[in-house]
Amino acid sequence: MVMTAVLLFVAACGKGEPDKTAKEAATAGQAGRTFTTESLFSGVRLFHEHCAQCHGPEAQGHPDWQNPKVAAAPPLNGTGNVWKRDKQGMIAIIKNGVMRNGEPVMPAWKGRLSDREIEDIIGWYQALWPPEVYERWRKANASETAPSG
Repeated sequence: MVMTAVLLFVAACGKGEPDKTAKEAATAGQAGRTFTTESLFSGVRLFHEHCAQCHGPEAQGHPDWQNPKVAAAPPLNGTGNVWKRDKQGMIAIIKNGVMRNGEPVMPAWKGRLSDREIEDIIGWYQALWPPEVYERWRKANASETAPSG
């Protein structure tokens, strides 16, 4: 469902200049987010290929993700706590994986996914975040997300 909405949003953005009402509706809640149609399509494809088996097809995570006795993938769609990490922290987790009690609970993707592919995956799941979650993350990471110039 969420993924369909994001893909519809992306498809609407990829067309010529829509009328003002359609454009406003398509961008509602997306203010301040920077992504391209290509990066979102790449991100969703890569997520489904490499991440959805554990994190769910819509990045909803495993139902037991908060149970400390279970190694279960957290949601990445804004309903969990990944938004509390800065972008470098998200990248590090994807590249290096996660170990718990000396056992891998998430594989390391370094050497298997390029930096661009990792960025696309993060961009896709961040596009799923509710506007207030993304805004809270953006403000907490303002120095990191500020455009360079």
